[in-house]
Amino acid sequence: MTEPVSLIVNQTPVPRMAVGPTKATQPHLAVVYATASGEVECFEGRPMKPSQQVFSKFRTRYEVDLRPQQRSAVLGRNPLVSRDGVHAFEVKVDFAFRVDSWEGAKNLVRSGISNPLPLVHNYLTSLFHGAGQRFAIEDSFGLQHYLNQRCGQQVTLAQGLIIFGCQVTVQPDEKSKAYLESLIDAGRRETLGQAEHVPTMGNVLREGQISAKKQEQEMDAAARQAEALQHVSIDSEGLIRQYMNTHPEDAAGAFDMLHKLEEARFATAELQNQRALALFQAMADKNLVQAGDLEVMRQLLTDVVGRATGGAQLPAATTPQLPGARPWDAPAQLPAASTAGPAGGAGPGQSHPQTPRYGSPGQGPGSTVVGDHLPPYAGRPAVPTYAALIYLVLDESLERACLEELNRGLSDLHAALCGAPEVSAAVRLSVLGMAATTEPRLQLETVTQGTRTPILTGRPGLSYSAAFQLLRTVVGQDVAVVKGEGAQVLRPIVYFVTGGPPEEGNGWRDAHHTLTDTGGNPAAPNLIALGLGRADTLTVRAVATRPELGFMAPPNQDAVSAAHSCAAFLRDSVVGYGRRLASGDPQFSVNPPDGFRRAEDAF
Repeated sequence: MTEPVSLIVNQTPVPRMAVGPTKATQPHLAVVYATASGEVECFEGRPMKPSQQVFSKFRTRYEVDLRPQQRSAVLGRNPLVSRDGVHAFEVKVDFAFRVDSWEGAKNLVRSGISNPLPLVHNYLTSLFHGAGQRFAIEDSFGLQHYLNQRCGQQVTLAQGLIIFGCQVTVQPDEKSKAYLESLIDAGRRETLGQAEHVPTMGNVLREGQISAKKQEQEMDAAARQAEALQHVSIDSEGLIRQYMNTHPEDAAGAFDMLHKLEEARFATAELQNQRALALFQAMADKNLVQAGDLEVMRQLLTDVVGRATGGAQLPAATTPQLPGARPWDAPAQLPAASTAGPAGGAGPGQSHPQTPRYGSPGQGPGSTVVGDHLPPYAGRPAVPTYAALIYLVLDESLERACLEELNRGLSDLHAALCGAPEVSAAVRLSVLGMAATTEPRLQLETVTQGTRTPILTGRPGLSYSAAFQLLRTVVGQDVAVVKGEGAQVLRPIVYFVTGGPPEEGNGWRDAHHTLTDTGGNPAAPNLIALGLGRADTLTVRAVATRPELGFMAPPNQDAVSAAHSCAAFLRDSVVGYGRRLASGDPQFSVNPPDGFRRAEDAF
C-alpha cells in the first residue's frame, strides 16, 4: 500500500452565474456539494441545475468515484509474532474497497480523507493484532485460516468506505524459514540415521564375529605351535633344527647359523683355555699348586673346555687320599644360649649397652632408645632388636591429583616392605590422614602380606592441633606396647606432609609443644616436616623439631609434582632406615626430597 489512491477525482467551486447547461457526470461518479461551514449534501449523486446554483449556499462541488478498488498489502511494520515470542509470520492481504453509494460519498467528503489506504491498513492491523500468539511458528496455515475467518465478512467504515473480498496469505518470515528448514533437515538426518542404524549395527556384529573367529584361530594356531615345540630342546641346535622344519627352503641359512655357532664355541673355548692356563701358570709360579692338586686342576680345565665347546663333561677322576687325612673335628660343646649376653655386652643381670642417644628432638641427629633399660622378660634375644616407630601424617585436604600421587607412594611403600621381610620386621608403620580432623588410615603394625594398603580420602579443612593431639595419645601407647614385646624402641619418627596453612593460625603451637617436649613426654617423636603447594615456610620450619628436618618444595613447582617427590621420599626413607636397622645400625639421617630445599634456606 505504498501508492496513494484518491477517490475524489474532481473538486471545483460552484458557479454563481450559469452561462450554460450544468456539467454532466459519469455513471460511476457521485456529486457532493459542501458549504463553507462544512455542511455536506448529495442530491442522490446528481449535479444541481443552473437555476439551483444561483442562490445555492454550497460553495464547492466534489466528484467521488464509486468504483471498487483492488489492492494488496504486506504487514511488514507490524509483523505477527508467533507463540514462542521469537519468530514472526509474514502476512499478505488482498482486499477490495469502495465508497458506500452517495451516502458514503457524503461521509468521505465530510471526513476530508484524500488517501483511504492508511485507513484500510489501520483497520486490518487492528483486526489481526495479537493473532500470531495463538499459533506456533510451524502452524502458518492455521493462522492463515483464522485470519481469513476474521476478515471474510464485508465491513463498512464510518468514513463511508466498504471493505470486502479480503484474502489472507501467511508464511514464516525469512529468519523463521531458516529455523524451520534446520528443523526439517535435523529430522531428515535423524530419520536417515535411524534407517542406517540397522545395517550399521549388523556390520559391527558381523565384524565382531569375524574378529572373534580370527582370534580363535590364532589362539588355536599358537596352542598347536606351543604343543609342537613342547618337546623341542631349547638350545642352539634345537632352535636351528626347528628353523629347518619351519623353513625347509632356507637350508643354506640354517647351515650358516650352525657354522657361526661352532665358530663362536671354539672362540669361547680358546679364550677360556687361555685364561685357565694363565691362572694355572700364575699359581704354579707362586708355588700354590702341589703335586696332589695336578689331577684336580686337570679335571677343572677339562670341564671348562668341555662346557665352553658344548660337549659332554668328562667323568671326574678319583681324588687320591693323602696320608693322615681325616674329617674336620667339630667343637666338643657349643656355649649354651642362655648364658650368652648381647654382642659385646655383659652377661645376665648386667645392663645392656646403649645406642647413641639424645634426650630431645633438639639434639644431634641419630637414633634414640626410648628408656634407659628394657624391662626384663623371659626369652630376651641375645642380640638387641631395634624397633622404629614411624608415623606418616599426610594432608588429605590436598587436591585429588596430589592424593593420587601420595596413595601410589603408600602402595609402593607397602609393596617394598612386603618384599623385604627383614626390613619390615624392624619397622612399625602407622598412617594418619589429616584434615579438619585426623583419622587413622593404618594403625601401627609390622607390614606383611596380610596388611591392608592404607588409602587417603580427600576431605576439607586442615587442623595441625588435631594431628598433634592424636599423636600425643597414640605414640605413648604404641611405645609401651612395642617395649612390652622386648624390642629396643627407638625415638619415634613422624613424617608430617602439609599442603597449606592450618585453619587455627598459630593455635597449634601448644599441642606441638606438648607432643615434642621430652620433659613432659618421654616418647616425644622427631618431626620431619614437608611443605608443598600453599604451605607456609615459617610454619613448616616451626613444625620440624630441628631446623634441618624441615623441607619446602620450590615455589615454582606445581603441587602434583611435589607430591610425587614426597611419595618417593617417604618410600625410600622408610625402607632405607629399615635396611640399616636390619643390619644392626640404628643411626638415622635424612636428605631432602628430590627438588626440595631446607625450610631455613627458603626464607
